[in-house]
Amino acid sequence: MTSPLIPRLSALLEAAGGTTVPAVDAEGWLDLAYEGAYGERYRSAAEAAEAGLRSPGGEDPENRLMLLRILAGVHEMRGDSAAAAGYIAQRLSLLRELGRFRQARVEDDLGAMLLREPDRVEGEILSRVAEDLRAEDRSAGRVTVELADVLSSLAVRRLQDAGPEPTLPLVQEACTILTTLDRPEALAGARMFLAHTLLLTGETDQALSTAELVLAAPANRAVHGAMAMLQATIHHHEDRNREAIESALRSVELYAAARVRKGAASAAALLAGLTGEEDDGEASVLAWRVAVAQAELGEFRESRLLSLALGQQLLELDDYPEAEKVLDALSVRLGGSEEDRSTRARALMGLGHAVTHMNRPLEAMAHWNEAAELFEEIAETDEAARAHLAAGALAASLERLDVARRHYERGLKLVEHSEDLDPQVLLQALHSLGHLLTRTEDHTGIDHLNRALALAREHGTTWQRADITDSLARGWTALGEGTKAVAAGLEAADLFTEAGDEDGAGDAEVFAAKVLLEMGRADEAETIFRMSTDEREASPALMAEALEGQIEALMRQGKAEAAADLRRKLTRLKRRMRS
Repeated sequence: MTSPLIPRLSALLEAAGGTTVPAVDAEGWLDLAYEGAYGERYRSAAEAAEAGLRSPGGEDPENRLMLLRILAGVHEMRGDSAAAAGYIAQRLSLLRELGRFRQARVEDDLGAMLLREPDRVEGEILSRVAEDLRAEDRSAGRVTVELADVLSSLAVRRLQDAGPEPTLPLVQEACTILTTLDRPEALAGARMFLAHTLLLTGETDQALSTAELVLAAPANRAVHGAMAMLQATIHHHEDRNREAIESALRSVELYAAARVRKGAASAAALLAGLTGEEDDGEASVLAWRVAVAQAELGEFRESRLLSLALGQQLLELDDYPEAEKVLDALSVRLGGSEEDRSTRARALMGLGHAVTHMNRPLEAMAHWNEAAELFEEIAETDEAARAHLAAGALAASLERLDVARRHYERGLKLVEHSEDLDPQVLLQALHSLGHLLTRTEDHTGIDHLNRALALAREHGTTWQRADITDSLARGWTALGEGTKAVAAGLEAADLFTEAGDEDGAGDAEVFAAKVLLEMGRADEAETIFRMSTDEREASPALMAEALEGQIEALMRQGKAEAAADLRRKLTRLKRRMRS
């Protein structure tokens, strides 16, 4: 069944560039200017604000004041203080024409402090100004927009210096003033700040209700996108994934339309993770594609990690050809640069898995070799070890045992000399090398397997203990130690049973029975072959293997009639397996 999210996500991919419809009046251009500034597209923001000044409504004093502030702000953020000063002067002149002398004085005194994040010294100045303005307003029995402006800038500094709790009263006070003065545009921005501050203090219910207030009121798409993203984040953390998915998708749509690339990419990445958690693979892949497209449009470095996540999602969905396309393109893109070698190495690891599943093991070996080298170069020791272990396992499956041994030994050496030893990687390295060595009749493999087993007892799971014990059984067999092999096989079966892996337990018992048969102990072997399937719900393949072993054990004991009964049973089973 097709995900209901697909049409909306497909539309986002088709119109990834966002809307470029021009505004018809000053208020429309004001929204576009705010969206440009929020998305760090300062040139676009300045152009929109200039257009607003020339449009119908551009002569309205309130519109003009806001447009001039945006122009001053974007030039300040671009580092062009001289250009910003011209717009500040125009705004001050207009404030005085309107008789708002106190506001003009405050803005003239504080200058660029109200347009960007103030430094610590400026924060102290703002704090003193806020105290003076508050005292004056209290004395006069009024509230003023200049106090709200100062409080908002001070709150930005306070959040950096002291954290969310001391910041919260400042933002709440600014919101109360702007509500009283009926300043909806400024109030939307202040409430957005309030919602984020509430979230940081852990007041999630209040943060949600504040975000809902912003979303229910007029505001530009960037502000609404931010609030939808905040809702998605809270819903996700509180395990309300359905609500989180809807809010995240709404955020992507709003941010993308406003061309706020970083916000759109982040919201799409959250959406991809959420839909992945809900096993909606098709939607998850599309959401990752949207995230990549938005990050690339914004020319953000994050696009590389998002492409990697897309490739990994495709691998999880077994879409190996598409995963290869994405990961190969990423690897090539990063190949000519010394930067981001970690991401390239991870792309090569994923690429190796993709081509392995498409029956191209030699290519996979080359990718994993290169990944291991890159990880070693950047001192990601555990990842380098994992790459060598993957290459070793693949080489072993191709019967290239010398190559496999070199990879396993290198992987083990790396993890043993790692400053931050990961016991699971060490366990895997010891197990892999130990199994390979015993397979080639090298007794030192037993020592490695015993070390792995000791680690599994301390850091691993019951199933890992079972798996390593099973490898010990096969290792002892290769070394001609049948009695030890049988004991280890039966112990492995008990551990597999304890871990809830009945097929693993049955397989271990069948192996032990085969060893007994080879040792000439047919009566004991027959008992274990029978137990391997009688005491559990065995798979058809395991049942067939156990019956074949039991038949041979009975024949060796001269019990031809009993063997014939089982042979008929085996024939019926194989017919069912073929049908």
